[in-house]
Amino acid sequence: MRLARWLVLLPLLPCCLVATPPSAVLAAATPFTILWTAPGDDGLVGRASMYELRYSTLPISPANFWLATKIPGLPLPGIAGTQQSFVVPGLFDSVGYYLAIKTVDEAGNWSAISNVFIRPASGPTLSVPTLALAFSSPYPNPARESVSWSFSMPQAARVQVDVYDLAGRHVHTVEDAERRPGADVLTWDMRDEGGRAVGAGMYFVKARIGSVVWTKRLTVVR
Repeated sequence: MRLARWLVLLPLLPCCLVATPPSAVLAAATPFTILWTAPGDDGLVGRASMYELRYSTLPISPANFWLATKIPGLPLPGIAGTQQSFVVPGLFDSVGYYLAIKTVDEAGNWSAISNVFIRPASGPTLSVPTLALAFSSPYPNPARESVSWSFSMPQAARVQVDVYDLAGRHVHTVEDAERRPGADVLTWDMRDEGGRAVGAGMYFVKARIGSVVWTKRLTVVR
């Protein structure tokens, strides 16, 4: 199953105020509401299995999403195309936060991260920061049937992703196209250019976005 490529978060006004913690040194925490459109578990069809919302005081990208702090209590995904919301527990007003959300289907396939928002230190209003240029390590790794990579780019550029074996022979071109700014996921079915399943072993993935190059290792098991 393939999830919708990203979720769109829309800011709403804060819903309420909570009391300052007894020993708090920072300003009062203000809960706020985020709103998004539910993806499907296969493009725009069906229902995904779970959401994962995370926040950080540093910019969030596909490469560091899992290092950000998880926010529990999200609702279960609705039917694809329905609008959902969640009241984020109070984050201190004197600290700026980045927030992003991902979703997963019943087969364990994760979507790309949503567009990343920041709640500035001055209050609960969300604004859109510039996406960081990033290309993730392959997941899952080791991989058996398919493998994916998340990437993000602040401006349009050519994205080239190629797989090579240990001898340096070209195995498959995963992507070679001009892309618009944003975040997305690439998936390879682990077949070579002739459509044959590749053998078990170690492979190298060379990714280029514009002038920046990454090299990742991938282990295939059979």
